[in-house]
Amino acid sequence: MAVPRPGRCLRRRSHYAFTCGRCRLCCREKRIQVNPYEVARLARHLGLSTTAFIREHTCRRGAYLKFTEANVCPFLTEQGCGVHPDRPLVCRLYPLGRHVADTGEEWFSELEPDDGCVGTRGTATTVLAYLKSQDALPFMRAADLYLGLYWKLAARLAAAGAGPVTGHGQCRPWTDMDADVTRYCKEARLPFPDTVEERMRLHIRAIETWARAPSRRSP
Repeated sequence: MAVPRPGRCLRRRSHYAFTCGRCRLCCREKRIQVNPYEVARLARHLGLSTTAFIREHTCRRGAYLKFTEANVCPFLTEQGCGVHPDRPLVCRLYPLGRHVADTGEEWFSELEPDDGCVGTRGTATTVLAYLKSQDALPFMRAADLYLGLYWKLAARLAAAGAGPVTGHGQCRPWTDMDADVTRYCKEARLPFPDTVEERMRLHIRAIETWARAPSRRSP
Protein backbone atom coordinates (compact mmCIF):
# COMPACT_ATOMS: atom_id res chain seq x y z
CA MET A 1 0.00 0.00 0.00
CA ALA A 2 1.23 3.48 -0.82
CA VAL A 3 1.62 5.71 2.24
CA PRO A 4 1.96 9.49 2.62
CA ARG A 5 5.47 10.89 2.64
CA PRO A 6 6.12 12.69 5.94
CA GLY A 7 6.80 16.41 6.03
CA ARG A 8 5.08 17.55 2.83
CA CYS A 9 1.72 19.31 2.94
CA LEU A 10 0.73 20.60 -0.49
CA ARG A 11 -1.98 23.00 -1.59
CA ARG A 12 -3.42 23.53 -5.04
CA ARG A 13 -0.96 26.34 -5.72
CA SER A 14 2.07 24.38 -4.47
CA HIS A 15 4.79 23.69 -7.02
CA TYR A 16 4.47 20.11 -8.23
CA ALA A 17 4.80 17.93 -11.31
CA PHE A 18 4.66 14.23 -12.08
CA THR A 19 5.25 12.39 -15.34
CA CYS A 20 4.03 8.80 -15.54
CA GLY A 21 6.56 6.27 -16.81
CA ARG A 22 3.86 3.67 -17.61
CA CYS A 23 5.47 1.03 -15.40
CA ARG A 24 1.94 0.12 -14.17
CA LEU A 25 3.16 -0.66 -10.66
CA CYS A 26 0.50 1.66 -9.24
CA CYS A 27 -2.15 -0.72 -10.64
CA ARG A 28 -1.00 -3.53 -8.36
CA GLU A 29 -1.31 -4.35 -4.67
CA LYS A 30 -3.69 -1.50 -3.87
CA ARG A 31 -7.12 -1.06 -2.32
CA ILE A 32 -9.15 1.24 -4.54
CA GLN A 33 -12.14 2.66 -2.70
CA VAL A 34 -14.98 3.93 -4.89
CA ASN A 35 -17.98 6.16 -4.27
CA PRO A 36 -21.35 5.99 -6.09
CA TYR A 37 -20.26 8.48 -8.76
CA GLU A 38 -17.16 6.47 -9.59
CA VAL A 39 -19.15 3.23 -9.67
CA ALA A 40 -21.62 4.85 -12.07
CA ARG A 41 -18.85 6.15 -14.35
CA LEU A 42 -17.16 2.74 -14.51
CA ALA A 43 -20.47 0.94 -15.02
CA ARG A 44 -21.37 3.25 -17.90
CA HIS A 45 -17.95 2.69 -19.48
CA LEU A 46 -18.50 -1.07 -19.40
CA GLY A 47 -22.15 -0.90 -20.48
CA LEU A 48 -23.42 -2.23 -17.16
CA SER A 49 -25.92 -1.07 -14.58
CA THR A 50 -24.44 -0.07 -11.24
CA THR A 51 -26.11 -3.14 -9.74
CA ALA A 52 -24.30 -5.44 -12.18
CA PHE A 53 -21.00 -3.59 -11.80
CA ILE A 54 -21.10 -3.86 -8.02
CA ARG A 55 -21.88 -7.57 -8.23
CA GLU A 56 -19.13 -8.33 -10.75
CA HIS A 57 -16.33 -5.89 -9.96
CA THR A 58 -16.45 -4.82 -6.32
CA CYS A 59 -16.11 -6.23 -2.83
CA ARG A 60 -17.18 -5.15 0.67
CA ARG A 61 -20.66 -4.28 -0.57
CA GLY A 62 -19.53 -2.02 -3.37
CA ALA A 63 -16.94 -0.04 -1.40
CA TYR A 64 -13.78 -1.31 -3.14
CA LEU A 65 -12.76 -2.59 -6.55
CA LYS A 66 -12.27 -6.35 -6.60
CA PHE A 67 -8.67 -7.07 -7.62
CA THR A 68 -7.53 -10.33 -9.23
CA GLU A 69 -6.05 -13.24 -7.30
CA ALA A 70 -2.64 -11.83 -8.26
CA ASN A 71 -3.68 -8.54 -6.58
CA VAL A 72 -3.84 -6.62 -9.86
CA CYS A 73 -6.52 -4.15 -10.94
CA PRO A 74 -9.02 -6.07 -13.09
CA PHE A 75 -9.03 -3.27 -15.66
CA LEU A 76 -5.29 -3.31 -16.33
CA THR A 77 -4.54 -4.44 -19.88
CA GLU A 78 -1.37 -4.87 -21.91
CA GLN A 79 -1.99 -1.40 -23.32
CA GLY A 80 -2.54 0.15 -19.89
CA CYS A 81 -5.71 1.15 -18.06
CA GLY A 82 -8.73 -0.30 -19.82
CA VAL A 83 -11.12 2.22 -18.24
CA HIS A 84 -8.81 5.25 -18.36
CA PRO A 85 -11.45 7.92 -19.25
CA ASP A 86 -13.55 6.83 -16.25
CA ARG A 87 -10.88 5.68 -13.79
CA PRO A 88 -11.49 6.51 -10.09
CA LEU A 89 -10.21 9.62 -8.39
CA VAL A 90 -7.41 7.91 -6.46
CA CYS A 91 -5.96 6.73 -9.77
CA ARG A 92 -6.12 10.28 -11.15
CA LEU A 93 -4.45 11.74 -8.08
CA TYR A 94 -1.59 9.24 -7.83
CA PRO A 95 1.07 9.81 -6.56
CA LEU A 96 -0.81 12.39 -4.50
CA GLY A 97 -3.24 11.77 -1.71
CA ARG A 98 -6.08 14.23 -1.09
CA HIS A 99 -7.37 15.08 2.37
CA VAL A 100 -10.47 17.08 3.30
CA ALA A 101 -11.34 18.06 6.87
CA ASP A 102 -14.90 18.46 8.12
CA THR A 103 -14.29 22.21 7.94
CA GLY A 104 -13.75 21.92 4.18
CA GLU A 105 -10.01 22.53 4.42
CA GLU A 106 -8.16 20.66 1.68
CA TRP A 107 -4.55 19.58 1.41
CA PHE A 108 -2.49 17.02 -0.47
CA SER A 109 0.34 14.67 0.48
CA GLU A 110 2.87 12.87 -1.66
CA LEU A 111 2.74 9.08 -1.53
CA GLU A 112 5.80 6.92 -1.23
CA PRO A 113 6.64 5.63 -4.72
CA ASP A 114 6.19 1.95 -5.47
CA ASP A 115 9.47 0.05 -5.55
CA GLY A 116 10.69 0.26 -9.14
CA CYS A 117 8.42 3.14 -10.13
CA VAL A 118 9.89 4.95 -13.15
CA GLY A 119 7.66 8.03 -12.94
CA THR A 120 9.44 11.35 -12.44
CA ARG A 121 8.53 14.06 -9.95
CA GLY A 122 9.33 17.73 -10.12
CA THR A 123 8.19 21.29 -9.42
CA ALA A 124 7.72 22.69 -12.92
CA THR A 125 3.97 23.31 -12.55
CA THR A 126 1.45 23.23 -9.68
CA VAL A 127 -0.77 20.72 -7.95
CA LEU A 128 -3.79 22.36 -9.60
CA ALA A 129 -2.22 22.03 -13.05
CA TYR A 130 -1.58 18.35 -12.39
CA LEU A 131 -5.18 17.84 -11.23
CA LYS A 132 -6.50 19.49 -14.38
CA SER A 133 -4.24 17.40 -16.58
CA GLN A 134 -5.76 14.27 -15.01
CA ASP A 135 -9.35 15.62 -15.30
CA ALA A 136 -9.63 15.10 -11.54
CA LEU A 137 -11.75 18.14 -10.67
CA PRO A 138 -15.20 16.64 -11.56
CA PHE A 139 -14.32 13.58 -9.48
CA MET A 140 -13.22 15.78 -6.59
CA ARG A 141 -16.51 17.67 -6.70
CA ALA A 142 -18.41 14.38 -6.63
CA ALA A 143 -16.30 13.11 -3.73
CA ASP A 144 -17.00 16.29 -1.79
CA LEU A 145 -20.75 15.97 -2.36
CA TYR A 146 -20.80 12.42 -1.01
CA LEU A 147 -18.50 13.37 1.85
CA GLY A 148 -20.89 16.18 2.75
CA LEU A 149 -23.74 13.67 2.66
CA TYR A 150 -21.78 11.35 4.95
CA TRP A 151 -21.21 14.11 7.49
CA LYS A 152 -24.89 15.07 7.44
CA LEU A 153 -25.95 11.48 8.07
CA ALA A 154 -23.29 11.05 10.77
CA ALA A 155 -24.46 14.21 12.56
CA ARG A 156 -28.10 13.10 12.35
CA LEU A 157 -27.25 9.67 13.78
CA ALA A 158 -25.11 11.20 16.53
CA ALA A 159 -27.97 13.52 17.50
CA ALA A 160 -30.28 10.50 17.67
CA GLY A 161 -27.80 8.53 19.76
CA ALA A 162 -27.22 5.95 17.04
CA GLY A 163 -23.95 4.37 15.97
CA PRO A 164 -21.55 5.67 13.34
CA VAL A 165 -22.25 5.66 9.59
CA THR A 166 -20.43 2.75 7.98
CA GLY A 167 -21.54 3.11 4.37
CA HIS A 168 -22.63 -0.53 4.30
CA GLY A 169 -26.41 -0.91 4.45
CA GLN A 170 -28.21 -3.99 5.68
CA CYS A 171 -30.07 -4.56 2.41
CA ARG A 172 -27.74 -3.57 -0.43
CA PRO A 173 -24.81 -1.25 -1.16
CA TRP A 174 -25.44 2.48 -0.95
CA THR A 175 -23.16 2.77 -3.99
CA ASP A 176 -25.93 1.27 -6.17
CA MET A 177 -26.92 4.57 -7.75
CA ASP A 178 -29.10 3.16 -10.53
CA ALA A 179 -31.25 1.12 -8.15
CA ASP A 180 -31.65 3.98 -5.67
CA VAL A 181 -32.44 6.59 -8.32
CA THR A 182 -34.91 4.27 -10.06
CA ARG A 183 -36.74 3.76 -6.78
CA TYR A 184 -36.72 7.48 -5.96
CA CYS A 185 -37.95 8.48 -9.42
CA LYS A 186 -40.87 6.09 -9.09
CA GLU A 187 -41.72 7.46 -5.63
CA ALA A 188 -41.42 11.11 -6.73
CA ARG A 189 -42.81 10.51 -10.23
CA LEU A 190 -39.71 11.91 -11.89
CA PRO A 191 -38.07 10.88 -15.17
CA PHE A 192 -34.89 8.85 -14.85
CA PRO A 193 -31.94 11.24 -15.50
CA ASP A 194 -29.85 10.82 -18.63
CA THR A 195 -26.40 11.74 -17.30
CA VAL A 196 -24.31 10.37 -14.44
CA GLU A 197 -24.00 13.88 -12.97
CA GLU A 198 -27.79 14.33 -12.89
CA ARG A 199 -28.24 10.89 -11.37
CA MET A 200 -25.64 11.67 -8.72
CA ARG A 201 -27.44 14.78 -7.52
CA LEU A 202 -30.77 12.94 -7.48
CA HIS A 203 -29.11 10.05 -5.65
CA ILE A 204 -27.89 12.37 -2.90
CA ARG A 205 -31.34 13.96 -2.67
CA ALA A 206 -32.93 10.52 -2.42
CA ILE A 207 -30.69 9.39 0.44
CA GLU A 208 -31.27 12.65 2.32
CA THR A 209 -35.03 12.28 1.81
CA TRP A 210 -35.09 8.70 3.06
CA ALA A 211 -32.86 9.56 6.01
CA ARG A 212 -35.24 12.34 7.11
CA ALA A 213 -38.27 10.05 7.07
CA PRO A 214 -38.48 8.38 10.52
CA SER A 215 -40.80 5.66 9.30
CA ARG A 216 -38.69 4.72 6.27
CA ARG A 217 -35.49 2.77 6.00
CA SER A 218 -32.63 4.24 4.07
CA PRO A 219 -31.40 1.96 1.25
